[in-house]
Amino acid sequence: MQKLSQEKIGILWIISASVAYGIMPIWSVIAQKNGIPTDFLLFFRFLCTAFLLALWALYRQISLNLTPSQYLKFFFLGGILYIIQSFAYLDSLRYIPASLSVLIYHIYPIIVALIALIFLKHKLQATTILSLFLCFVGLAVILKIPKELELSIYGVILSFIGALFYGLYVIFSKSLTKSLSSVVCSFYICLFAALVILGFMIPNPPQFDEFHSNGILALLGLTFASTLFPMMAYFLGMPKISVTKTSILGMIEPLVGVLLSLWILDESLSLLQYSGAFLILFGSIILFLKR
Repeated sequence: MQKLSQEKIGILWIISASVAYGIMPIWSVIAQKNGIPTDFLLFFRFLCTAFLLALWALYRQISLNLTPSQYLKFFFLGGILYIIQSFAYLDSLRYIPASLSVLIYHIYPIIVALIALIFLKHKLQATTILSLFLCFVGLAVILKIPKELELSIYGVILSFIGALFYGLYVIFSKSLTKSLSSVVCSFYICLFAALVILGFMIPNPPQFDEFHSNGILALLGLTFASTLFPMMAYFLGMPKISVTKTSILGMIEPLVGVLLSLWILDESLSLLQYSGAFLILFGSIILFLKR
């Protein structure tokens, strides 16, 4: 039997991570509908993941020691950028359909491109211009919500904020993943995220008597299937393949999220909105095609 190349192994890791991340909105909506608030959902998710990663690091004798500057960088990544994008994205699911939130959130590749253009002085390519045009047209189309479907502007704004801060997270996390293991990166991002959320939760602790069994099961699914596993898989696969292929394979995530939202959560989009969704996904993909 022929042994898989490192690139193929990396592709499999990224695909599996994208599929697992794509299920996240489903777990989140079910948990929120069963009495679990967004802040506790995020706190439990990150704390459990950090704890399990710490045990794994201890078992594999992986050092978690960092330099003072690295601690600060991970606090910025996990305690600020990752928290804001996670809270905004998951909280938007309370106000707009999960399928719509997923599509808006996944304009983050365009945001990454704009940040690289403006602040990193990358050259503006023709494909970037075309990609921006297609994504903006797609958003304009998809936000033409049918009259029978109520649209919360607040939910749309939250999803946009999630996309913006995830774009910033991608930009700033790239340098750290080159020199540290996936376990170390995942552990500190989750740890700082959990600690920051805990600080916000102390004045308003969750009402545990309002938690329902389905919500607890969804919370566990979110933690293990859509946080711990894909975070590790993403950091394991990213060093083995190019950024271009990582970004293209990452577009599996919104497809999974939208399809499952339509199927499991019984949501619906019009034919026109499907056309807008296609423009957004196609615009994001061509941005990363070889020039």
